Amino acid sequence: MRLFTTLGVGFTAVAVLAFAVSRGGAEEKATYVGDSKCMKCHSKQVLSWKKTGLAKTMEALKPVPAENKDLIGRMKKAGLDPAKDYSADPACLKCHTTGYGKDGGYPEKVTEENAKVAKAMGSVSCESCHGPASLYLEYKNKKRAVDKEATFTREELLKLGLVVPTEETCKTCHNDSAPIKPAEVFKFEEMKKRVHEHTAK
Repeated sequence: MRLFTTLGVGFTAVAVLAFAVSRGGAEEKATYVGDSKCMKCHSKQVLSWKKTGLAKTMEALKPVPAENKDLIGRMKKAGLDPAKDYSADPACLKCHTTGYGKDGGYPEKVTEENAKVAKAMGSVSCESCHGPASLYLEYKNKKRAVDKEATFTREELLKLGLVVPTEETCKTCHNDSAPIKPAEVFKFEEMKKRVHEHTAK
């Protein structure tokens, strides 16, 4: 048994070292992978997020139904046309999508070739808050390939692009430059609880 444990530790160390070498240092930039990849290990959180407005942010850019008098009034006050479709407006997409204009993120111009990516990244999903996941996801997958029970420290993953969201993370979009002021004031601790049940899985 001790031999297998020693071999397992040895293989893990080699795999992690190989991963670090293949990364070529810190030069490689993380890219966006989409919430379907997060779902594999964090299904409870992703399913909880799907019930929030963050999962439907593109819908907010569509023409406003006539019965929504409050929103129509706020849009007009901001100089916006409630009957207009803003779902292709770059000024809106940077906060209503994930990774707008970045590698793997929502494309600056949607075409037939990238429509699938646009659909997958057309919301404010996991990586909007936790950073593009390609590097830390690959690192975790490689460690788990040699040890299914492998664990990871926050420090390890932070070096590979994981973001632990703070109020400042949210305020890149939830700020005074937003054209329409929300009906309620943004309160980080309250809003954070609404996004998902942070239950380890």
